[in-house]
Amino acid sequence: MLRPKCPFQIGILLLFFFFGSKNFAQLSDLHYLPPLRQGSNNQAIQQQSIYLSTPETTSFTVNVFQGTNTTPITNFTISNTAPQEYVLGNGDNDVTLVRTDSTGVVLRTAGLRFESPGGNDFYVNYRGRSGSQAASLTSKGRVALGTSFKWGGVPNLGTQISKSNTLGIMATEDNTTITLSGYDPNCEFRVGTNRAGITDDSYTITLDENESFVFETYIGNTATLAHERGWIGASIEADKNIVISNGSLNYGRQAGSTNRDAGIDQPVPENRLGKEYVFVRGNGNANGWTEFPLIIATENNTQIFVNGSTTPMATLNEGDFLEIPSSNFSANTVGSNMYVEASKDVYAYQCIGGSTAAYTQGLNFVAPVNCLLSDFMDNIPDIRDAAGVTITGGVTIIAATTTPDTNISVTDGSGSVTLPASSAVAGTTDWKTFYLPSLTGNVSVHSTGPIAVGFLGFNGARGLAGYYSGFDTVPSIDLAITGNNCLPGAVLEISSGEIFDAYQWFEDGVLIPGATTSSYTASTAGDYFLRVTRGPCTYDSNSISVYYCDPDVILNKSVDQNSVYDGTDVTFTITVENFWDEPVTNLVLTDILPDGLEFVSASVTLGTFTAPNWNVGGLNPGQLETLTLTAKALITNVYLSSQVYTNTVTNSQDQTDLNITTDNPSVDVTVNMIPPTSVITNRRITYRVNRN
Repeated sequence: MLRPKCPFQIGILLLFFFFGSKNFAQLSDLHYLPPLRQGSNNQAIQQQSIYLSTPETTSFTVNVFQGTNTTPITNFTISNTAPQEYVLGNGDNDVTLVRTDSTGVVLRTAGLRFESPGGNDFYVNYRGRSGSQAASLTSKGRVALGTSFKWGGVPNLGTQISKSNTLGIMATEDNTTITLSGYDPNCEFRVGTNRAGITDDSYTITLDENESFVFETYIGNTATLAHERGWIGASIEADKNIVISNGSLNYGRQAGSTNRDAGIDQPVPENRLGKEYVFVRGNGNANGWTEFPLIIATENNTQIFVNGSTTPMATLNEGDFLEIPSSNFSANTVGSNMYVEASKDVYAYQCIGGSTAAYTQGLNFVAPVNCLLSDFMDNIPDIRDAAGVTITGGVTIIAATTTPDTNISVTDGSGSVTLPASSAVAGTTDWKTFYLPSLTGNVSVHSTGPIAVGFLGFNGARGLAGYYSGFDTVPSIDLAITGNNCLPGAVLEISSGEIFDAYQWFEDGVLIPGATTSSYTASTAGDYFLRVTRGPCTYDSNSISVYYCDPDVILNKSVDQNSVYDGTDVTFTITVENFWDEPVTNLVLTDILPDGLEFVSASVTLGTFTAPNWNVGGLNPGQLETLTLTAKALITNVYLSSQVYTNTVTNSQDQTDLNITTDNPSVDVTVNMIPPTSVITNRRITYRVNRN
């Protein structure tokens, strides 16, 4: 955030989540808060508090543990009418925010966990601020535990030297092996005072129960694309359950500016995600710097559709991300909405503005909408409090269109609040949205149908925002492969054996006609998921990949222009994917350009390229990598007005590629002679001869 000279200009955007439910998304008897790391000047967060609240009317005890300590460091008694605030040490207290020398090393005394010995459910919401920035994070409880995650946030732009991106990991069992991979190879991670102490293309750590580890990509004065965005979509894989928190402390959204703020949240593992999302716009400026969703793919060939369009805005591979422009909101005003669908499960983040100032941005981790969302959200405590700063604001509500507006009620510290007219959501007939400004005190929303509740507000340039929606309201439908583990003979079914009313199988996002039973025998390699129905609701399982028992390497080539003029650059995109259920080794792709295509440059996502060979190396099952190759197209025969060149890629590896799946290794490019821009006309010259 830009640090102005006058106190009244100071801006904050504080983001926090709650969700009230009979099966609350953030409501749990156990919560983890892994530590995080802020930029070098220790100014993103100073004052910090944790807010404990519950919908239960009978008081109960919550114990607080620090690091690996098995004895509570403190405890609180809470109820619906008596939430509690736990005030933490300021700044880099080495508990919630770690010091420089505690970054990039195993920690035993950092991180917090909260537990009710009687099994009562409660919320845990962290809020922190400084003189100019603020952030908030709500624990997702037990649903935050998992083994597969993607590092999330938004690109960190600008020139402020304190900007950095952070990932905190906390183990829940002894001897947990965790690997971070899939980030830009140029990413560097801090180890103590060395901002580039980790430069490996992947990094593995081992943690015991309740130990922590914090990664930081520090931008400083060496801003690169890798540090600005190369960490987004990186994979965090563990062999036992872990919890992560992530985001940026500080981060900016205006290129070339020192504007900055803080944005963090706690995501859930990949098996808790969804495909359908509704976003409600904040107070950000119409320029779109601080108002946009960011979608991260967890699988290859994930199509993203916006506002009901049947044409995908983008197709993403695993770890890729898409910023959806702010112009796709229904309007440039607070409370407008956007509908996003994906063909496969995705992470959904929202960059959101507390005001029109570019330095009041924050980060929301958004849950998918579904018909099992709770019908009430009760008791956000002291909605105007931002760790000691008083602000004003309002709530956003996403509600089912089948629920009459008169069946939705909102109360705050002053009593009943009048509900405004709802806004339709383009692309879906299932959901509508509301925005209610200027609320105070404890806020509750009740409905007779599913709702998701958020909050957004600011005082001057100080802001507070949140988004409340559920993750554990959707059944966890995990698939398993029985019979053969590979094709042929692989049978897919629900691992738990749970029974639903109806079933429909999909392959690579496409419905399989007739596949309407609880199991399915796959015949081709691909990504499969199962859509189940129970009562009026449908739910999608996790996706499961099926591969062949024999080697099958798939090549695909495309070109940005099939017809060009002489001397024009063309760019070829070559992808290679392994559909074998074992790793392919010593893989080399060869692209010998024909006469008429002159090599210009190339870049690869894995391995090295020395024309004409792309030395990929090893390729795991399902792994997809890309070569981008640029060439200059030339006419080699000056007597022809156009020439057609065919560019073909081939592959070799230790194994024999059986080509079970049809490759697409060739594309044609037509090169046309540049038409003349002037005409030379022959003139007849007549000589008169004098024969005198």
